[in-house]
Amino acid sequence: MTRPLPFAISLEAVSPERRHFRAYEVSAAVDLFGTWCIDVRFGPIGQRGRLLRHAASDRAEARQTVQTVLRRRLGAPRRIGVPYRIVELIGDPAWIEGLAFERR
Repeated sequence: MTRPLPFAISLEAVSPERRHFRAYEVSAAVDLFGTWCIDVRFGPIGQRGRLLRHAASDRAEARQTVQTVLRRRLGAPRRIGVPYRIVELIGDPAWIEGLAFERR
């Protein structure tokens, strides 16, 4: 059985004049039992931040969870005044299909 490639994305929202220096990371991979694990880490850039974990039974559910989590980041300009930009993307870009993030 072939294991699916993991997915990971790192985003940053940086605005020195507003003093916003935020990092947001989402990763998805299959554990040893075949369950998809989605980790969401966020907080100030350079610090450990908070970690939230989600589980999904299949790739489609994992992808939906990733997109739901990331969709809220698209509202950052309205909420905090600065957009999140992609710093790093690992894996299939189809995981963020339809989400209009800018690259840094």
